[in-house]
Amino acid sequence: MKNTMKTNKIIILIIISIAFTSCFSENYMIITKVERDGSFRREIKTVADSLSISLFPYNLTDGWEISQTDTLVKDGISMKDRKCIKISKIFPSVGQISADTTVQGTYLIPKESLEKRFRWFYTYYVFTAIYPEVANKGCVPLDQYLNKAEQKFLLQGDISAYRGMNGFEMKEELENIEAGFWEWHFRSMYEESFDAILQYAGTDFRLQLPAIKDSLYSINKSRIEKEYPTPEETCKWLDRFFSTDHFSKVYTQNKNEIDDMLEEKSKETNELVKHVFQYELTLPGKLLATNANQQNTGTMIWKINMFRFLADDYTLNAESRTANVWAFAVTLLLIVFSVYCFIRYFR
Repeated sequence: MKNTMKTNKIIILIIISIAFTSCFSENYMIITKVERDGSFRREIKTVADSLSISLFPYNLTDGWEISQTDTLVKDGISMKDRKCIKISKIFPSVGQISADTTVQGTYLIPKESLEKRFRWFYTYYVFTAIYPEVANKGCVPLDQYLNKAEQKFLLQGDISAYRGMNGFEMKEELENIEAGFWEWHFRSMYEESFDAILQYAGTDFRLQLPAIKDSLYSINKSRIEKEYPTPEETCKWLDRFFSTDHFSKVYTQNKNEIDDMLEEKSKETNELVKHVFQYELTLPGKLLATNANQQNTGTMIWKINMFRFLADDYTLNAESRTANVWAFAVTLLLIVFSVYCFIRYFR
């Protein structure tokens, strides 16, 4: 039974992955290179056949250069060996990007900042980009099924609450968290389907349905992994519960309206799912710390998609330092001068 359940979960994951892949038609790379003076160059790239600023999910001000390139080779977001459109602009400071770029549609824009700290021998650069948490997660709170630590572990890869666990312990913990996530997902689908059907159930059933909603879900919980709780399947559950064929007929007669209602409710989420970003950052000097997914010859790389925003704000951070050569030279001269004065004084 356990193996069957795992197989069903894998099948569902594959189906969802395929569905999401078809939606991920808008893939982007954000490339940020910070200079020692705090200015930076921003490039955004996407796959396209023609030059157009409208390809990007931003309302952009003047000053962006647009060009075409076929040199982009990135497997992570399906841009390998394809023609890409690139826009680029140089900013005097990271803070100006927020004023220059506003959101077009529903995609979330991060709040970016760069703190430059002077410490005589070294100058430190602390970069932060904070993507806000998704506000609309559906009608069922994820917090009812997973606490914040569990959400951040599963969706953001944050294992800070699980340090000290070995591989076996972490695997078991992750399986329990995954089970909670899928329970939330199925319950959300059921609630949306049930509420849509309720609008067309008719006066004979409209008053009865809210009272049996939880019981109906509990009765059919074991079926969920085989019978996805779509409106059509939920109508079949209702037919069995009331020993009737009324609800299947309701769905057949109102299929387009019910499907349109659910599509409208998920419109914002579907729009977010369309966008997949790869964020690349290069800071001056030696890298000291980062939470990037990977690093490539000094460049930090984050994979960014909607799922990371379900748990909490998603923060990109990195810190580097550069040596102030002039400070070392001045210090050396001061030391030499002090030694010289000391020797002359005691002669």
